[in-house]
Amino acid sequence: MKKVIVKKNRYVDSVSLMGVSERVTAMKGIENAEAQMATCANQDVLKQLGYVLPETVSPNDLVIAITAEDESAYNAALQLAEDIIDRKNTDDQRHYADINEIDMEEDHYDLCQISLPGEYATAEAKKALAKGMDLFIFSDNVSLEEELELKQLGQSLGKLVMGPDAGVALIGGVALAAGSIIQDGPIGIVAASGSGAQEVGCIIEKCGMGVSNIIGTGGRDLYPQIGGITMLEGIRRMEEDPNTTVIVLVSKLADLGVMDKVLTVADGCKKPVVALFLGSDETLFAGHRVHGTFSLEAAALKAVELAGGDISGFAYNEEELKAVVDVCMAKITPEKKYFRGLYCGGTFTEEALQYFAAHNQDVPLYSNLKNAYSTKLEDSEKSVGHAILDLGAEDFTAKAPHPVFDPGLRLKRLCQELQDPEVAVVLLDFITGPGVAYDPITAFARECAKHPDIIFISNICGSLEDPQNVEEKQLLLEKSGVIVTKSNYQSTKLASALMNALERR
Repeated sequence: MKKVIVKKNRYVDSVSLMGVSERVTAMKGIENAEAQMATCANQDVLKQLGYVLPETVSPNDLVIAITAEDESAYNAALQLAEDIIDRKNTDDQRHYADINEIDMEEDHYDLCQISLPGEYATAEAKKALAKGMDLFIFSDNVSLEEELELKQLGQSLGKLVMGPDAGVALIGGVALAAGSIIQDGPIGIVAASGSGAQEVGCIIEKCGMGVSNIIGTGGRDLYPQIGGITMLEGIRRMEEDPNTTVIVLVSKLADLGVMDKVLTVADGCKKPVVALFLGSDETLFAGHRVHGTFSLEAAALKAVELAGGDISGFAYNEEELKAVVDVCMAKITPEKKYFRGLYCGGTFTEEALQYFAAHNQDVPLYSNLKNAYSTKLEDSEKSVGHAILDLGAEDFTAKAPHPVFDPGLRLKRLCQELQDPEVAVVLLDFITGPGVAYDPITAFARECAKHPDIIFISNICGSLEDPQNVEEKQLLLEKSGVIVTKSNYQSTKLASALMNALERR
């Protein structure tokens, strides 16, 4: 049975709704559950899933859609969904219908997270800035012109505007959006890449150190139209922060003029600065004092080293890598030929594509992404040869939520890939944190355990304090026959070596 409940004029932010589907769908007797604001795009998705929506539904309404085996299961599922959405008030929570209701003299808030639909985000952001708060804008679909306006307004008021489309931050020990609860420490991160910032922070923790703050700028901050306003303000704040001794800058390759401006400002810092612009080379850093690096792992390890930490033994050495490859190749039967990477982190996908292009130059590589490192698949729904998929790209998220928040589509794609008798190696990245999927790993581990004839490689971008219990989940993966590495770079390095070995065989 399929049922739809519409709550008229009930707004719930997307962050609060993210975990509903996964947790309710995991209940006995439930095939599927969705809790979404009834935007036009979400209405289309629900209709594709077979739900019938009333004609009166509007984008201002909340929709809870459930497929259950019987009435009893449905009622239980609906109750859980409503409990999660309503989140029973506690003594330390205050609720407001509008930002303007907040009495700043009484409540002293200094940061506002906005996760409204993009068309409403700017107006509310202006209200928060007028109240004297820094901003973290998770909302996407905010125009570039509005982003510039908000960041210039924040700049004039001495306020930090993170986003729009900021996915990760850690401020005062509080993880925002998809961020992890990384232990406190002396290294501050300013990043235009959400998953990149999280990976650097989590590697730092794996080395026994911690992070003071992570400032997420949003992915367009280094566009020439914006000029790096938030990254420059982030550098200034990290330089003035007494708890930060080393600064790390993380971004994909961006506008050359803006990157040079950022590096010039970083040159003037009294604290050491590590910089990663993924896809760059040594020429970018020529004439600058910053420590230039070329992978997420390298940026993290350099920061740990500068902060006085120990990085020995973190990465595979060549002997260790060869030994692992030899063991894996002995298990791979002759009919199995190909590697498949099924990523949920966009920056992880790009880092992998760049690595493969550099180390597997004679091996054809396919992807759903249009880029300089691979051939675009004719049909993203069907892999061929060695293929790397970004399941968080638009061709997939148009049909389902981002896999960081709802891993269901990626799990289905894994099952599809495992039906191909020529698949030899599969790589999976996992991202944990309080704002992402309730359990993004267990179902994948169970599926991997069914295929002992395939080599599975994974890495967990997550902290020991994350609610998903990273240590327990790593053990589960390993018991399921999965090789768990310490970073995306190490996973990629191993997969690349296996790809070359398969081609030589």
